[in-house]
Amino acid sequence: MEVTSKDQLKKLSLQELKIISKGMGLGVSGTKTQLINKIWDFSKPQPILVNSHTESITVPGRKMVGIKNGEAEKYKQMGNQVEKGNAKLIYYSMGVHYFEVNKDFNFV
Repeated sequence: MEVTSKDQLKKLSLQELKIISKGMGLGVSGTKTQLINKIWDFSKPQPILVNSHTESITVPGRKMVGIKNGEAEKYKQMGNQVEKGNAKLIYYSMGVHYFEVNKDFNFV
C-alpha cells in the first residue's frame, strides 16, 4: 500500500494498521495514533543526502543536486537547465544522477 496522507491512514481500522505496520517491519504495538505516526514517518520520502569531501567537486557559486531514477518531472527540469548550459552531469551512482547547478537553482 502506498501511503499518501495521514488522513488516508486515519480511515483504516486498528487491525488494518497493524497489518500494514507488520508488513513494513515496524511492529504492531501501540494505539491507533501511534501506529499511524509510525507508518507515516516510515513512508515519508527521504531526501537525497550527498556527503562530499570538505573540498567539494563543485566550484564556488554552484551546488550539487541528485535526481533518483523515476523522478521524471525533475529530469525534465534538469534537461532544460542542461540545454541552457546552466547544469552539467557530474556522475551516476546507485540509482541517482548527480548534477552541478547554479546555487540559486531549485526544482519547481
